[in-house]
Amino acid sequence: MLNSISRYLIQSIWKINPTQYKCFSVLSSSNEINLKMKKLIDSQQYKRALEFFDRQLSICNNMTFSLALKACSKLNDYQYGIRIHQQLPVKALNDKFIQTSLIHFYSN
Repeated sequence: MLNSISRYLIQSIWKINPTQYKCFSVLSSSNEINLKMKKLIDSQQYKRALEFFDRQLSICNNMTFSLALKACSKLNDYQYGIRIHQQLPVKALNDKFIQTSLIHFYSN
């Protein structure tokens, strides 16, 4: 109940003047984040994808981390990719997508 009320209030504020309330632009689910990241990467906007990743880090999932590693690979930004690798939860290291992304990242 509270979540739907909060979402309604945020959407109402957002409609008033979105540029004034950028702090409310946090997306509500990791699926939405993944979709936005994928679109940015597909349009070769790798830096924007990583900036977006940083803003949404608190609700990222394994797919989000995998997409961020892909953006790092495309940019040849090894420092950023290593930082992402260090931020991965231990459990995520058993994920096949994460493993593949890490192999691809370190092989470039």
